[in-house]
Amino acid sequence: MMPKIEGVSSESGDESLNGNSNSRRLIKNTEEYRRRRERNNQAVKKSRLKTKMKTQQMVDRVTQLRTENEELVENIKILTKELGILKDLFLAHAGNAHGVRLNEAELAKMLSEDPEVDEGASLLMSLSQGPPP
Repeated sequence: MMPKIEGVSSESGDESLNGNSNSRRLIKNTEEYRRRRERNNQAVKKSRLKTKMKTQQMVDRVTQLRTENEELVENIKILTKELGILKDLFLAHAGNAHGVRLNEAELAKMLSEDPEVDEGASLLMSLSQGPPP
């Protein structure tokens, strides 16, 4: 028979009947029981805090990626618009070499469609016209 440990008892009360010495329980309201409960409570708090922090980090990352994605989509729109303008300028320039001339009103209309592109397009327009004669 196993020696008795203070604050610990077997489930059945008699270990020799069931032959299982691992089925011991702590008796409530003992110092050992309180110590183990406190350690368990601390472990549970730590685990829940860790899970909460991981969840918050994931939410923050999702928010960051969504913002970045929106910026990239907006950038794609701007670059697509610029590409269209540059293609039109190229075609106008190539046409100019063959006698076709894009007038300034048509070019201004193309450039004024998007205010974000307007500044860069104005610079391109001034460069495409070359130095004044």
